[in-house]
Amino acid sequence: MKIIRYISMSLVAAVFVVTSSCDSYLDINVSPNSPTSAPISQVLTSVTVNVGFRGGSDMHRFTSLIAQQFAGQGAAGTQSREYARYLIQPTDVNNLYASLFAGQLADIEYIIANSEKSPHYRGVARILKAYVYSQAVDMWGDLPYSEAFKSPEINQPKLDDDEVIYTKVIELIDQGIADVKATTSALSPGNDETIFLGNRTRWERLANTLKLRLFLHYSAKDPAFAKSKMDALVSSNAIFLSSNADNFQMSFVDAVSSQNSIHQFEISRPDQFFPNKTLVDMMNGTTDPRRPFYFTDFPFGSGTYKGATPVDGQSFAYSRAHTFLRGNLKSAIPATSVNASGAIVAAAAYNNAYTGAAPIRLLTFAEYNFIRAEHALRYGAGASAAEGFFREGIRASMSMVGVSAADQNAYIAAHGNLNATSLEGNIAKIITEKYVANYGVAVEPWNDWRRTGYPALRAVDASVAAMTGGIPRSLFYPDSEVSANTNFKQKSNMLSKVFWDTRP
Repeated sequence: MKIIRYISMSLVAAVFVVTSSCDSYLDINVSPNSPTSAPISQVLTSVTVNVGFRGGSDMHRFTSLIAQQFAGQGAAGTQSREYARYLIQPTDVNNLYASLFAGQLADIEYIIANSEKSPHYRGVARILKAYVYSQAVDMWGDLPYSEAFKSPEINQPKLDDDEVIYTKVIELIDQGIADVKATTSALSPGNDETIFLGNRTRWERLANTLKLRLFLHYSAKDPAFAKSKMDALVSSNAIFLSSNADNFQMSFVDAVSSQNSIHQFEISRPDQFFPNKTLVDMMNGTTDPRRPFYFTDFPFGSGTYKGATPVDGQSFAYSRAHTFLRGNLKSAIPATSVNASGAIVAAAAYNNAYTGAAPIRLLTFAEYNFIRAEHALRYGAGASAAEGFFREGIRASMSMVGVSAADQNAYIAAHGNLNATSLEGNIAKIITEKYVANYGVAVEPWNDWRRTGYPALRAVDASVAAMTGGIPRSLFYPDSEVSANTNFKQKSNMLSKVFWDTRP
């Protein structure tokens, strides 16, 4: 797959010329071609782009396959098919772990360490560090934190308890909010920050919404804690995502190597990654108007939709990912790419029809509303209050997709009601709609299933699964870290749970 090459501390190409004295100029022990520092503005560009890119890359594939939003296809042994059958090996996650720790988090640490007089930069970096670490904990559990990024003094950092890391992450968010609200800052992010383009109010909105997401993760493990923290945050003067314009997402463009990572994977690994039958059937059951944006139809031109499963035989006879994840069509999908049974088979012609400029979505206004709906339902505000947020979450998702107002109203009238007396049934409805709205969002649909059991996923049959015992609850640690750091002890399987996952 073509990987976008952005500025990273290990690859900085800028050359800095120091002319303050002849001694400096003639110091042959300092190479002008090997700079040891970089402007924090350039490093922040690297971070924000790569946080977005990774959100649609292997992190998305691992978690969306496990959560059954996508299914692997292709010949036996094909990567996506094996991942969907739970054959995710320790070596498979090496690149993901390295991209998070040696890439994004290392660059974030550099910004934090070099922005003492620029709290606006430091605040954005702290919020991003909290976001990246929360995702890493949700995938692996215990990880290096207190001793991380202290090389060469510490080259084998210890692993901290995952629950302790969560408390540190929440502290980071609070510190980040204080920083981005600072009245003075020597430097402030602008267009070099490629997500909100320097809008610090939107970073504050994101930070508070991220806290709500993390507090909700405690709902099964410690309901009293979740309630108290969410109640306090909601009743404070905190600001949250207020519209789709506030969505935490990274935009991409229609240019070679600058298209989004989901689209790039489709180009480099065609015919491997199809919408899952679980998601497609769920949306078929409600005649969901998002389907024409989420999926191509099958048979092509029929207005009907079909999902794949990881146990199906190799076939193209399914719907495929469409404009919501791949960007608008530059031209109609050519009839020459469709076979006699109505399946899209000519991958190049199909792929070239898309711009690849859809954003990679990380945390949306729709998700915020579903979080608030669940909070209201679980912790005292009741079904009526929850229903308002529930409906707004559906509407935000459909508006983001491009569904007409009339179709939104019809769907909400039919499916936007909560039952005043059925807590569990209402939770199921909220999480199911959130699952549909979070199509393309890495990790969180898997988190919701682990936390609540919804939507009802069925494990791949043990007779064909590469791992028996059930749907994975965490990822193996990367082989690269287990081999290099004696503090890493490999899990016996992927049924090991992160701290907040207490559901049987």
